[in-house]
Amino acid sequence: MDQTTTISRYDAVARALHWCSAALVVVVFAIGLAIDVPPKPWYPLWLNTHVLIGLTIFALALARLVWRAGHPAPPPVQGTSPRMASVVRLGHAALYAAMVVVPLIGLAPLFTRGRGIDFGLFAIPSPMAADRPLAHTMTEIHMYAAYALIALVAGHVIAALWHHFVRHDEVLLRMTPPRNP
Repeated sequence: MDQTTTISRYDAVARALHWCSAALVVVVFAIGLAIDVPPKPWYPLWLNTHVLIGLTIFALALARLVWRAGHPAPPPVQGTSPRMASVVRLGHAALYAAMVVVPLIGLAPLFTRGRGIDFGLFAIPSPMAADRPLAHTMTEIHMYAAYALIALVAGHVIAALWHHFVRHDEVLLRMTPPRNP
């Protein structure tokens, strides 16, 4: 199969935004899982790195939505039923929503701990005083939302791999760069 002519791919910008988002979601989730692992003096840097990556995911999700508005996705692969096309749209909408909502929810435990965000050249202080019980609750909400995002990502990956290895269609290849012949 000549991949440069037969596969209806996402454009290069959409692919770059997709793979950057995917990599950062994995990294920020790993940092979140290991948030208490580094030595105590490293905690502020570790937490701030988690926050900054989360905000980057938020920004990338917004950029992806703006890009998608002017650059629609390729049509569904041949043989996709209308019901399955609806499931795909719903799944993608859930992923986008989670990539927007989870970082925003993540600001709540940060601010309810009285912590701000350090951008290096400037910082945004917490808009509220520390409230440990509320911070604990907000941390749990953020954690469960992050697990939901990872579950959506896992479903997305499994579906792409299923299409590639079981159905042998072009779904996965649409998000990869064309191969040179």
